[in-house]
Amino acid sequence: MVTDGELLGRTRDLDFFISYSPADEQWASWIAWTLEEAGYRTVIQAWDFVAGTNFIDFMDRGVSESVAVIAVLSGHYGRSTYGRMEWQAALRAEPEQPERKLLTVRVEDIPIEGLLATITYVDLVGVTDPATARSMLLTRVGQAVEGHARPGHSPGYP
Repeated sequence: MVTDGELLGRTRDLDFFISYSPADEQWASWIAWTLEEAGYRTVIQAWDFVAGTNFIDFMDRGVSESVAVIAVLSGHYGRSTYGRMEWQAALRAEPEQPERKLLTVRVEDIPIEGLLATITYVDLVGVTDPATARSMLLTRVGQAVEGHARPGHSPGYP
């Protein structure tokens, strides 16, 4: 768990701030757990915004101090005021390369509209096998962090 002091004075970069609607907390927790098991450092409201902390301040620092924001896309998220504030702040941070600051994970079969439609998302809709979902998430997040999606094997001679 990241405490107020750790968020301000940590020695290691914060990799991801998980932005989600409270209705999608189970998805957000799974994403954060999966990323932390892989060695990334995350901040998620359910675990890190403890009693006595300033919610808006933590949100602001989480978005601004993380390498990237991961938005959990669902119908609930699309209607979330705070979610909108978080992903918009991420886009403003890197307007020339928004994909470097905002990663999206679609967890519900909804149309993605507006500015969010311009960001390629990790699509977990319909993925029922946890190992497959984990592999997809970690592969796509790793590619986003590297800024390159080169396959692990030769495409073969045409």
